[in-house]
Amino acid sequence: MSAPKRRGSVIIVVLVLITLASLLLGRFMEDNSLELSMATREADRRRLRADAQSELELALAVIAEIRSIDLNKIHAPSQGYDDPHAYAGFPPRDGLEVKFEYEDETAKLPLSVLSKNDLIQLLYSLGMEQRDAERCSDAVVAWESKSYDSIEEEATEAAYQRSTLSFRPARRPIRTFEEFRSIGVAKEMFFDEAGRPTPIFQAFKGCVSLYTFPQSNINTASDAVLLSQGLDERQVGLIRDRQAEIGKRIVGTPSYFRVTSEVRQLVGGGVNMAKFDDEVILMWVRVTVKEGLSKCRVSALVAIREDVAYPSAAANPDTDPSIAQKRTGTTTTPRTTGTSTAVSGSTTTPSPYLTPGIEAPATFGKSTMSGRVASKTIAYPFQILAWEEDNGAPPAPKPPDDADPAAPAPPSSSTSAPRATKTLTK
Repeated sequence: MSAPKRRGSVIIVVLVLITLASLLLGRFMEDNSLELSMATREADRRRLRADAQSELELALAVIAEIRSIDLNKIHAPSQGYDDPHAYAGFPPRDGLEVKFEYEDETAKLPLSVLSKNDLIQLLYSLGMEQRDAERCSDAVVAWESKSYDSIEEEATEAAYQRSTLSFRPARRPIRTFEEFRSIGVAKEMFFDEAGRPTPIFQAFKGCVSLYTFPQSNINTASDAVLLSQGLDERQVGLIRDRQAEIGKRIVGTPSYFRVTSEVRQLVGGGVNMAKFDDEVILMWVRVTVKEGLSKCRVSALVAIREDVAYPSAAANPDTDPSIAQKRTGTTTTPRTTGTSTAVSGSTTTPSPYLTPGIEAPATFGKSTMSGRVASKTIAYPFQILAWEEDNGAPPAPKPPDDADPAAPAPPSSSTSAPRATKTLTK
């Protein structure tokens, strides 16, 4: 082989090797870029999660301080905790957007203590026909009661046992709204043929709470809740007008009722206000933090007072003789906090730990510093009953190249991502 041909062969081999090396280097850079992007997103998620938890702690601290200086009561966000940073006097860190939201759970009626007549009035105020409201309420009461059997054929215990998957009514307060899918009559009113919740069921969920508490907050109760408790439209209008006027007449006057006697004087006599009070007992505190394209949201169900309970699990009707007894009250699981002062009538026992069921370690309270014994409790003002986290919606999937143009579009990126939810119960 001549020298020019050998040199040409060497050049071709070198070019091939360079091409292979370039491909390998490009693949290596692509893999590293993906790993770096994943690591960066994980670091952003952890940092934002810590920011969200810190902002939530700030909101709770502000609520606790306002409560301590205002007759030991929380009435409404306009009391001053709607913007914790403004109250505390410092802004969030640079580049961080923070949004606080509050949902008063005690603006609703506790479902576990509502009588049949209460349910009828509530459903009627939501737009259900009188006869349908009576049938639905009868079925729900029979589902919860230990001794009462529904007069509606579809909601009797025999009807449940004849179903495809035989079961029995719960015979205890409802613990989840999904239970209504099993309750005769109610499932026909609250869900359509495809199993989707009806508008009246969505409204019903907005008016009742699965938690048990003494009274509902008149400051945040909806019109439907007020109408279901005997107030007429004129009286509800008076309350709304007064709420709009309060705070405009005199500078510094709060835009909420501080005592329920104000409402009684406003609407006149003859109205039963026993189910209403003027303070928040249980509420959701939601904090959303955003930095760039990353977002994190945490939500905590906070018990402001101790006299909040959640329905206990159902007993075995075959072995528990109390099932045959008449229902005399709501069976609930008491909740406790570490340092909060028990309210009048509360039967709970303070616990040094926030989370129920957590046992103290053997060395708890025995450590010393300079000869002083450490405190046995954490001065945490409230108890968190439920916790939710949402790290933002995933990006919308790209349609395939051969996708049918007439096919429905994929869900947008605004669709809520699955949320991690944890309910702390005994």
